Formats: sequence, C-alpha cells, structure tokens
Amino acid sequence: MNKYLEFQINYPYFNYNTYNIQLLSDKLKISFDFDNGKFSFHPSSYWRFNKTLNAKKLNFNEIEAFVFNIGMIELISYWKATCSPIVNINLSFLSDYQTMWWKNLYYYGMGEFFYKNNIEIKIDEFIHFYINNFKTYKKPNLKYLDDNKVIVPIGGGKDSIVTLELLRRSDFEIIPLIINPNEATLRILDIAHIPRSDIIEIHRMIDPTLLELNKKGFFNGHTPFSAMLAFYSIFSAYMIGAKYIALSNEFSANESTVRDSYVNHQYSKSLKFENDFRDYVKKYLNDEIEYFSFLRPLHELQVVKLFTNYPQYFYAFRSCNIGSKNDSWCANCAKCLFVALMLSVYLDPQEIKKILGVDIFSNLKLKPIMDELLGLKETKPFECVGTIYEVRAVVNHLLMDKNYNCLPLFSDLKPMPAANLDDLEKSWNDIHFLPEKFEKLLKKNFY
Repeated sequence: MNKYLEFQINYPYFNYNTYNIQLLSDKLKISFDFDNGKFSFHPSSYWRFNKTLNAKKLNFNEIEAFVFNIGMIELISYWKATCSPIVNINLSFLSDYQTMWWKNLYYYGMGEFFYKNNIEIKIDEFIHFYINNFKTYKKPNLKYLDDNKVIVPIGGGKDSIVTLELLRRSDFEIIPLIINPNEATLRILDIAHIPRSDIIEIHRMIDPTLLELNKKGFFNGHTPFSAMLAFYSIFSAYMIGAKYIALSNEFSANESTVRDSYVNHQYSKSLKFENDFRDYVKKYLNDEIEYFSFLRPLHELQVVKLFTNYPQYFYAFRSCNIGSKNDSWCANCAKCLFVALMLSVYLDPQEIKKILGVDIFSNLKLKPIMDELLGLKETKPFECVGTIYEVRAVVNHLLMDKNYNCLPLFSDLKPMPAANLDDLEKSWNDIHFLPEKFEKLLKKNFY
C-alpha cells in the first residue's frame, strides 16, 4: 500500500477546532487549534504594536472573520502531513462558494506538493469539507479607509524593492509589511531609511509537532505561501485602515512549472489566484480594500531592469531560499542562476560576481538547471523564476556578448527560438488589476 492511501486510512479526518485572539500589552496574538485525531497542532502569529499599528485601532467585534480565514490558510501546512480526506470545520459555516473556493486553492496551491510526492488525485476526490457549525461572520466594513495608504509586503528580494522604491517616489504613504523579519528585509528598510516603528511586523510560529512529523517521514512539501501572505495582508490593511495592498508579483508568475499541466510553483502569485482572492475578499471580508500586484504588467526581465536603477540595494537583497537561513547566496540553485542571468543583461560579470560572491557562470554543475530554465526538460525549476520565453531571450543575448559567451556555462549553448530582447523589454501585459493611478505611475517610470 502506498503512503498516501495508508495515511488516508490511518488519518481519515482533520479538525479545525477553534482559534484564539489575545490582546497583549505589546502585540495582538492569534493562535489555532487543529488536530488529525492523533496529533494536535497549535500554530500562532502576532502583530507587534508600534507607531503604525496599535491597540486603539482594533475592533474585536469585527476581526473574527479575518482570523477564521487566516486559520483556513494556515491549516494547509498541517493537513498536508497526512492529506486526510475529510476536513471538519467545527467553528463556522462555509457557503458552497467558500467550500469550492478553498478546495480550488488547496488543490492548485498544492500542485507542486502532489507532483513531488507522486500523488495523483482529482480535485473532486482529494478533500471533502464537513461543516459542523452554523455560525456566520458578518462582513467587516470600515467606516473610513485612507486611500493614500499603501501596504507593500517586503520579502528581501529585488521585486519588492522595485515596488517600494517606485511607490515611495509618489504621493502615497507607504507601509512596508514583513513576516518574520530577517537580516535582508531589515537591511532593505535601513537603506530605504524606514524606521522599524513605521512598518507592519508579523511574527509567525510553526507548531514544532509538524517539524517532528516531517522527520518521521510524514508528507512534507511546498504550500502556497503567497496565499497565506494575502490573508495576513488583508487583515493588516483592515487594522490600519489602508485602502491598498501592492504586491510585487509579475506576469512571469503565470507560467506553469510542469509543462502542459496545472502545476505551478508560483500559483498563489499568479493572476488566477489574484483574481480569485479579490473576489473572495469582496464577498466575505471587505468591499473597499484593493489587493493587486503592482508589477503584474511586467516580465521578470523588466523588473530587473528597473531594479538596476537602485545600486544601493545590489549587495543587500537576497533571493536565494537556500541561503536565506544564513543571509547569503548559495550560488548553486536555480534561483541564484536565474537572478544572475537576468542581471547579466545590465551588469558586467565582475558586478555579478560581487553580488553573488562567486563566478556562478563557471560552475558547470549548474548545466542541468540551465537546461530546465531554457525549457529543455519536462519541468522548469520549482522556484520563483521567469518564463522559458524570457530566459531564452536573455541567453541568446549573452551568447553575443563577448563578456559572457566565453564563460564555461555558455560554452556549448546555441541560440534558441525566442523573442527579441528589445521587444521583450518594451512589452506590457494589459491583463492586471492595477487601479488607474498605479498603472499611470508604473508606466511613467517604465517607459
């Protein structure tokens, strides 16, 4: 019997029991109670009070809807250990629309997880929600939203730096949001001269029981982090009365990771998720808060071009997930190679070497990853990287550049069918959700 079927039998249900909200002297803390019949999980998160967020702005009669929905997205990380076929929702009613919405998010958001764990299951079979409570939450509506306030989630990478810098040069009041601040994100704030008291700072704690189960061979894998960020962001916007949440997800995030399939490592960064989330928020959480990706009209390459206007961040940003634990670039993964390729269009090899700390294009062990980025394999790397289309355009460009075509990683490559680099740099995707004044601002800085 395979592991998936074994867990289905041994752990037939997963329970979302309750949540708890605590107002402490220096923070707002939320926690959750989940279990799968044998193991219990109690993850928690808290918002630090500061100049931007304080207890006086909270209305306890209206925040339960946000907390309940944060629990629904946090649940995925614990459910995935056993993939229990039944999920009991024991504290709230879910409409048919909500049930289908969450099923879609779990299924498509966990596409990489299913693929890597060799789980082949249809969307109407993998999970069933049982609603055991008829409590409903009234949709919270703020009396006043400040249409000058924009929350900008910061992750330590180049994309959010571009969004931050472009919006800071406007008349908007920018409030960075950071979940579990690390050295890179705090360094970016320092360079931008933004005091820590002027940000939304969230700390999220994983229940250690889950980490123990991972060690014991229970299922583990990718979950839709950006969907989790979306729910934390919308709650944060409500608490401070901010009209806008400007994400930094670009057009490239829409491409599937596995060819001709729904499996996309970046599903919760895609336009599809953005559209679905906006609909869900307007139906159940708030009519007025606008959640959108500021960089959606652009490809990764175009975002990198904008990023190179801010050299003060060249040695501060970090996009490597492997190296994030020790504030470094590992220079051995797909993310490091992809970022280096994009930067190489605008920077010379020595500058790339200074940023990454090594001569990444001399590492022939990265050849299989290069092939994946170029679309020569069944899958792209399971990382937040650009489209095959733009990687090919960049490599074709570098093969004609004497500074790069002599480097080992390019030695046996030949030009491939791709767009002209200049055309790609000038492209604009009209399918997006940018409010008009944000679209005008992006176009003003891009063209």
